[in-house]
Amino acid sequence: MKVKTIRKQMNLLIVLFTIILFLLTGCKQDKLMVVDSNILDDKVILSSLSTVKVEFNHEIKQVEAIIKEKQVEIKDFDLSNEGNKISISNLSLEAGSVYQIFLKASDKQGNSLNLKKELLASNPTLMQAFYWELDKGEYAKKYPEEHNFWQLLGQRSEELASVGISELWFPPANKVHEPIDEGYGTYDLWDLGEFDQAGSIRTKYGTKEELEEAIDSLHQVGIKAYYDVVFNHRIAAGNQNLEVVPLATGEKAKAYTKLSPLKGREKYYSRSQEWQWDWRAFDGVDHLVGRESLKGNLFLGKDWDDSYAKDYLMALDVDYENENVRHELKEWGAWIINEIGFDGFRIDTIQHTESEYMKQWLSYVQENTEKKTFFVGEAWIRNTMGLNFFLYDVNHPDLTVFDFPLRKNYFEKMRDGSLNMAALSRAGLVNNRRSSNKAVTFVDNHDTGRDHKEYTYPITKRKYQAYTYILLRETGLPMVYWKDYYQDNMKSGLDKLLEARSHYAYGPGREVENNDRDTYSYVREGLKNIPDTGLVMMISQGTSGDLTTKRIDSGKSNTEFYDITANIEERVVTDEEGYGEFKVRNDENTGWSVWVPVI
Repeated sequence: MKVKTIRKQMNLLIVLFTIILFLLTGCKQDKLMVVDSNILDDKVILSSLSTVKVEFNHEIKQVEAIIKEKQVEIKDFDLSNEGNKISISNLSLEAGSVYQIFLKASDKQGNSLNLKKELLASNPTLMQAFYWELDKGEYAKKYPEEHNFWQLLGQRSEELASVGISELWFPPANKVHEPIDEGYGTYDLWDLGEFDQAGSIRTKYGTKEELEEAIDSLHQVGIKAYYDVVFNHRIAAGNQNLEVVPLATGEKAKAYTKLSPLKGREKYYSRSQEWQWDWRAFDGVDHLVGRESLKGNLFLGKDWDDSYAKDYLMALDVDYENENVRHELKEWGAWIINEIGFDGFRIDTIQHTESEYMKQWLSYVQENTEKKTFFVGEAWIRNTMGLNFFLYDVNHPDLTVFDFPLRKNYFEKMRDGSLNMAALSRAGLVNNRRSSNKAVTFVDNHDTGRDHKEYTYPITKRKYQAYTYILLRETGLPMVYWKDYYQDNMKSGLDKLLEARSHYAYGPGREVENNDRDTYSYVREGLKNIPDTGLVMMISQGTSGDLTTKRIDSGKSNTEFYDITANIEERVVTDEEGYGEFKVRNDENTGWSVWVPVI
């Protein structure tokens, strides 16, 4: 009896131990669970190209995903399943819209899990990821990490994504006429730092391999990459490019116009053996050997192209009436997107390139690439009417342009303290009813923000006020300048504005009624289904140091606001009608306040 009793007790202990072991391990192993994801927060904010990532405790056998916006199902996205990790990528989301994601996953054991989340698509923000003095002089000594610039972009990808940067404008990535050139002296568009020519293998910024790795790192965190292309001209690399050219005057002369062989072109261009880049590919040139340089020596049988601005600008002027040239640059544009991985283009001096060809090129690239390709042109036209005329001349729905009128006619005056701030309600292309959706707004760039004036003086005063304006209004794609962010000690302040843009700058935007010469205010009303969005933005041109108070309708009743910039410490509580006494300091350095709801 004792033996039987002992056996029963032993069996009972084994059963109890098995149950305990099952409870401790078996349930966790059998039940399908999410162990990590980037969509677990209550309110998830995504950039326009973010990837939704979900990691499970088991290997996934089957997964389905449905994404809806206002009950309309979104079909255009990629769903991948890699073991216990699934991802949804290439999301084309509209900024400020709320999306519902429904995810159904099942493992090999037959367990299933349903996941439902709401996603808020964040406002896109562009950064120009270089500056003119990069890796030169004192900047090279102070920022040695910028010498291997493609590597640095990859290393900073997570940091930039975390503050709300969704798009990067790269410097020109192709081989130029000399290794130290910033990238605008184009030599071989197909050599991205792969071949030993024009004095080096790598470009100023790195090798082709490093470039592709940087793009991949940026894509992994949802940041798009834009290529800076120079179509207008080419520059020779040395004596090997010298040939005799016929001039329109009937004379002959020596010029550096024979750009061959081009090693990148020979490897990647389908018709590289059929024709070469020599004087026939150009309309004219400035420098002739042994003669005084002129602004455009026209070649025999050539005419200047029909561009919006004067065709000839500098160096070897590319002939866009040449069918070989037209074919090659179309093929190159598709190659940059499909093979290298870029997502769009910044087009240098676009107003000097034949308008009809630009329209054809934009259409060809858009139709022959796997993405919705982005295009922004540098048309340095300083009045809104002229910029509209240029857009009409090219006449392509996908072309956007930098808002030079906004910077020239408003930000420069605000810098100097001479702007009627109330006029900001109608400033630039971004406030033009016809073309506001075409505007890429900026404060400074590699041309305007140089240490030594060449084109115009940089915005040296009230720069935060200008950034507050472009980052928080409803229209326009705003751009942050790398040099402002990293070299000129503006990172801390810009991060606050980027936070306001990412988390609060949603809903309809409207002007207030009491703007005046020294103070400008603007309201974002927020999203109805996300009550902690919306803001009141105020910027001042004043210098007295005291506070300006404005009674403003915030659109939010009985709501407490605080200044996310910390330039004003006190808080504001609105009344039942949504009005509050909002403040801004009259100061060059701190005259910018962004009032957001207290969560």
